[in-house]
Amino acid sequence: MGSFNNQVLGDLGGKVGNIVGRSRKGKYFVYAMPTEVKISNSPEAIKSRNIMSPLTKFASIVNSIPELKYFWTNSKIEAFDAFHKIEKMNFPFLIPERPTLNNTIIPDIFADNKIKEASISPKGIKLKIFISKIEETQLEGAKELTGIGVICYFNPNGEKIDFFKLSRIRTSPVEVKIDEHFEVDIPFNDKERSNYNSYLNSILYFTFVSKDSNGTPLKYCCKYRNEFTHENTGEKERLTICDSRP
Repeated sequence: MGSFNNQVLGDLGGKVGNIVGRSRKGKYFVYAMPTEVKISNSPEAIKSRNIMSPLTKFASIVNSIPELKYFWTNSKIEAFDAFHKIEKMNFPFLIPERPTLNNTIIPDIFADNKIKEASISPKGIKLKIFISKIEETQLEGAKELTGIGVICYFNPNGEKIDFFKLSRIRTSPVEVKIDEHFEVDIPFNDKERSNYNSYLNSILYFTFVSKDSNGTPLKYCCKYRNEFTHENTGEKERLTICDSRP
């Protein structure tokens, strides 16, 4: 329902007939709704519509992580808010079925990657990191370093689950070592272990976030993405039992 307020006629709020009034970022807009809407059924248009569902899920989970939302909100990408900035950056890289290796949880596509090696198993994720003395300046002012990531599980083992599932992961504050390799383990709880065993593949999107003494995010220290094929642990156990029989 539309309404008039302030002034003699006032500002139009909402929809009145085919006229819509809207206020955004301190500016007031009035526009007319189209009398007829044509929906394109071209392959490109259909693909774009199909991408919207996985795109919304991906943008929602990234936007739900406070540190990542902080960086997207303060990025220079032109969009209404953090959620729409995430959508705008990631739209070109999705396929109708799921996110891909080219999607990102941080707004900088050129961020350095300090993670040299990673592995995933039913137990969790293991990362091997190296930060040189020269790169130490990137951590200036940081009182805490936290690992934050999103896992996209896809290609399910069974038929009664979604083709892909997104999950958040977070480390405890990390003790950083300079000029030597150090490892970070992210153990899986029962839910994550179930996700791992329910899907054949996964993509890990991961970054380290440095914070000041007040807990305010300062920088993201790397941009890591990798795709994994899961071990078929159930099949291995079955084969082991069969081989042990006389």
